[in-house]
Amino acid sequence: MNPKLVFTLWSFRKELKYVSIVFAAVLLLPVVAVILLTQVGINIVSDKLVSQNPQTQAIEISDPLTGDVVKTITPIVVWPAKGVITLEFGESSKYQPFHTGIDIAGKKGDPINPAMEGTVIYAGEIFWGFGKHIIIDNGDNIHTIYAHLDKIFVYKGQKVKTDTVIGHEGSTGWSTGNHLHFQVNVYGIPINPRVFLP
Repeated sequence: MNPKLVFTLWSFRKELKYVSIVFAAVLLLPVVAVILLTQVGINIVSDKLVSQNPQTQAIEISDPLTGDVVKTITPIVVWPAKGVITLEFGESSKYQPFHTGIDIAGKKGDPINPAMEGTVIYAGEIFWGFGKHIIIDNGDNIHTIYAHLDKIFVYKGQKVKTDTVIGHEGSTGWSTGNHLHFQVNVYGIPINPRVFLP
């Protein structure tokens, strides 16, 4: 390498440091803005998308574009696991600024049941995020997700009822301890699972 070039770069090290910081900020700012706006958007939309009618206790699903109620359902819903709620929908943790479900802490190996009957559309593992997890199509554009499992007992295409043991609680993926991350998506948008839970 040319000694003059090395000397010149060395003499501008302070300026290069500032340029690097500005360049990194310019690159990261849009990413951070998108993440924050996405989380705010989920919170706003999820509140309008699904609600429980206080008189009938039926769950009303609204059109995400117009806000009109397009479906009223009264599914049989059960808690998918026993345990203590350690993180609610919308709260922040060190892993994400906006939690997209609820975390139910229990013991490794505790049974997990579907909150609603449906058809398994995914049962597998990724080595980050959800780890071992199951996604169930519950009809009416509703999908439920059961994540961080230790074991999976169902397969894609299997029909399940609320008394089916679909897996065991664990701590796979991005997890700080044994728990079930339970998430409900309507039209692909995470909504507060407590709207559905008894």
